[in-house]
Amino acid sequence: MPTNPSSSAAAVWAVLRKECLSEWRTRYGLNAALLFAITSLAAVSFSIGRLGDRSDVLAGLLWIVLLFAALASLAHAFVREVEGRTLTMLRLVAAPTAIAIGKLLFNFLFLALIEVVTVPLFLMLMGAPAPRWGSFLALLALGSVGLAIASTVVGAIISQTRGRGALFAGTSFPLLLPVVAAAVSGTRAQWNGGSVDAELRLLAAYAVALLAMSLLLYDHLWED
Repeated sequence: MPTNPSSSAAAVWAVLRKECLSEWRTRYGLNAALLFAITSLAAVSFSIGRLGDRSDVLAGLLWIVLLFAALASLAHAFVREVEGRTLTMLRLVAAPTAIAIGKLLFNFLFLALIEVVTVPLFLMLMGAPAPRWGSFLALLALGSVGLAIASTVVGAIISQTRGRGALFAGTSFPLLLPVVAAAVSGTRAQWNGGSVDAELRLLAAYAVALLAMSLLLYDHLWED
């Protein structure tokens, strides 16, 4: 870890590296998220079969699976520091914003890894039509950014509270709803041959606004 809090880039890299190594040692979060996603997809595919051209149902199911797979693990971004009693050390060696950005980048990489496994499996099991890959990947990327930002800031808020699981679900829902709604709408539109420009702009604007708000809050959350 860098000892100079002013070296923000080094602090962000150090936090990101620490998060990756911690997850790799246990793989608890990754295994939980993948197990949830695969089990959910298998249960849905056996229950209702291949949906073919039902783009409205396909888009909703895809983002519901991704959302709950993410929520199964991303809530622990700051909780691990509290439970492992390493929060004080992080406060001493890096600025709160640098720590939060490092954890945000880890959450985004975590979501990307989940999607690498889940999305092809979803397309195969549900019999989904071939997506328009440019629009589809852009929606996945911006939707994942929004999910990662919201999960990181909510994780910081609830990390030192009791009943963290229930609080995370209740607190994150209002922040995640616009992301999921825009992502579902855009995913449905790209399967139907429509434009997704409006949804992409909404996801990008929301991610920027949420990131700016969270960066302003991290210093105060850290002190409290």
